[in-house]
Amino acid sequence: MAFPFALLALVGLALVAIHQYLERRRLPPGTRPLPGPWNLPYIGRVHDIPTSGAWLKFFEWSKTYGPIYQTKMFGTTHVWISSEQVAHELLSKRAPIYSDRPTIPNLPDNRTSGDYLALLGRTETWKRQRKLCNHLMHTSALASLHSYPSHERSRFLNQMLHDPSNYIEWVEQFTSRTVSRLSWGTAHPAQVLRKTTFGLLETISPSGALPNVLSFLKHVPEVISPWKQKERARHELEGKLFRDNVAFVQNGVENGTAAPSFIRTSIEEGGDTGEAMRVVGLMAIAGALTIGSPIQSYFLAMCHYPEWQGKLQEEIDSALGGECPRWEDREKLPVLRAVVKEVIRWRPPVPTGIPHAIEKDDIYNGYFIPAGATIHALEWGITRDPQTYPSPEEFNPARWLSPDYPTFRAPLTQYPNLSGFSQFGFGRRTCQGIPIVEQDLFLAMGGMAWAFDVRKKIDAVTGKEMDVHWNDYTPLLIAKPVRFEFDAKPRDSVKVMKVREMWAVAREEEEREKVETEGRYEFEFSKEGLDGGKAPGVEEDDGSDCEREMERDSSPEPDLSFSLRSESSEEELESEEEMELPIVFEKGGVPWKTEPMMTVIEVPGAWRWA
Repeated sequence: MAFPFALLALVGLALVAIHQYLERRRLPPGTRPLPGPWNLPYIGRVHDIPTSGAWLKFFEWSKTYGPIYQTKMFGTTHVWISSEQVAHELLSKRAPIYSDRPTIPNLPDNRTSGDYLALLGRTETWKRQRKLCNHLMHTSALASLHSYPSHERSRFLNQMLHDPSNYIEWVEQFTSRTVSRLSWGTAHPAQVLRKTTFGLLETISPSGALPNVLSFLKHVPEVISPWKQKERARHELEGKLFRDNVAFVQNGVENGTAAPSFIRTSIEEGGDTGEAMRVVGLMAIAGALTIGSPIQSYFLAMCHYPEWQGKLQEEIDSALGGECPRWEDREKLPVLRAVVKEVIRWRPPVPTGIPHAIEKDDIYNGYFIPAGATIHALEWGITRDPQTYPSPEEFNPARWLSPDYPTFRAPLTQYPNLSGFSQFGFGRRTCQGIPIVEQDLFLAMGGMAWAFDVRKKIDAVTGKEMDVHWNDYTPLLIAKPVRFEFDAKPRDSVKVMKVREMWAVAREEEEREKVETEGRYEFEFSKEGLDGGKAPGVEEDDGSDCEREMERDSSPEPDLSFSLRSESSEEELESEEEMELPIVFEKGGVPWKTEPMMTVIEVPGAWRWA
C-alpha cells in the first residue's frame, strides 16, 4: 500500500517542479518573478484565503514578502500592493497599461456591456462615460448637490432620535435616498435601488458568488446555474428601475415639474439618454453601496475612542453656536473633516481595493508583471504603513491636524479633505463621486456629533460597559461593520427640539413631493407587482410611528400630562436606574414646549409614551 502513495507523491513533486520551471522560462532575460507565497499548481494559495476578513491575510503576506508581491489563484496572477508609493508608480504613472479591469466570472460582460462604468474595461465606451460622469458631478457640485444630503440628514437624525437600535436601516435609507434624489430627483426609487445594488455586490464579490472563486463555473449553462439565474433576475429588475426613472424625469421635464438631478441635466442638454441612464444608474449604485460603511464605522470609532467625540462636539459647539453643521460651515470645522477622513483610513470601506488589470507585460524594479495579471491596491495595507501613519491601528484624527504627523497639510480651512486620498483609487480609476461621499459623511457624522452622545451600552445587571467588537466586518467587496449594540443619547433637550424642527421642515417637503408625484411614479412599479416601488423584504420606515405616539392634540393649550408604560417583565422591573430624560411636548407633531431635564426611572425594557 505504501508504494502507490509514494509514487503519487513523486508524481506530484514532479508536476510542481515542471510547473515552476515553465513559469521561470516565461521570464524575460534579466528579470525575476515577484516574491510571494509558494503556490500549488493551478489552485495557487486559494486554500489559505479565509472567507471573512481576507484582506487581513493579504496584509499578513505583505509583511513577509514586501510592499508588492504576487499570488496565484486558479491560473490567474494576482499582484498585491500595500505601498501608496508603489501604487502611484504603477497605477498612476503607468496608467496607460494599468487602467483596465479584470473580467468578473459571475458578471462576464462587465468589461464590455457599458452597464457599470466602474467595472468597464479600458474601452471607448469607458472613456465616453467617464467624461459624462465628470460633467454631471461637476454640475451638481456647483449647486451643492441640490441640498438633498441636508434634507435626508434631517430625516436620519430624527430616526436615530426615536430608535438608534435600528441604525443600520436608518443609515442605508439615508444613503440610498440621497443618491436617488441626486440621480433622479426623487427618493421613490431608493428601496428597489437597495435591493438591486446589494444583489450586484454579491454578484461581483469573491465571497458572494462561487464562480468568482471557482472560475470554471462560469461555463455552467444558466438553466442549471443558480448564480446566473439570480443575476439575470436582479439585472432585469435593475434595468426596469433605471428605465422607469428616466421616463419619470423625462415626463417631469416636459411638464416643468422635474426636480434637479443628474438625469435631468443630461436630458435638458440633449445628451444620449440611454448612455446617461447607465452612467447615472452606476453613480446611484456606487453611492448606495459605499457611503453607509464609513457612517457605521463612525459609530464603532466613537464607542472605542470617546475622547474624539468630545473634541468634535467642542469644535461644533464653539464654531457654530449650538447649530447643526451645514456643508457651508466646513471651513470652520477641521476636526470634523479629520474625523471623516480618519474613519475611512481606520476602517477602509473597500479594504482590498477595486482591482485593476494590466494590459501588457511590464517590469518594475527588475520584477516581471505579466499581461493579464489582476492588480490590487490593498487599501488595508496602504493605510497601515507606519511611515505614513504612525501607530496605524489607532483611530487618531490628529494625524490630519497636527504638523507632528507626515499627513498634515495646511491651511486647516481647506485641509484635511478627501481629494486625492488613496481610499478612492489611483490614476484613471479614481472614484469620481468624491464630492457626494465627502458631503454625505460630513453632514451625517457632524449631525450625529452635534445631537448625540454615542457610547457603549451599560449592562443593566452588572453596571459595566458592554463589549463592542473591534474589527468584525462583513466579507463582501465593500465591507461594513457587523451589527453591534451602542447607545445614542440626545445631548440635551434643545438638540431634541431642533432635530424635530429640522425633520418637520423636511417632512413638509416630502409631503409636497408625494402630492406632486402621486400617480405618476408609483404606477410604473405597481403594475409590475413591486408595490409602489417597495423592494420585497425592504420596508422603509421613517420613524414616524414612534413619533406619532408622542404627538399631542392640536388644541390651543395641549394636555401636558403623560404616563410611562413598560413592556418589561416583573423580574426586569427589579433592576431600576435613574436617568436624566429631556421631555419635549409636541403640538401636532411639531415641538411646542421643552421642559427642563426631568428625573424618571429607567428600567430594562421598552418605555414609551402611553
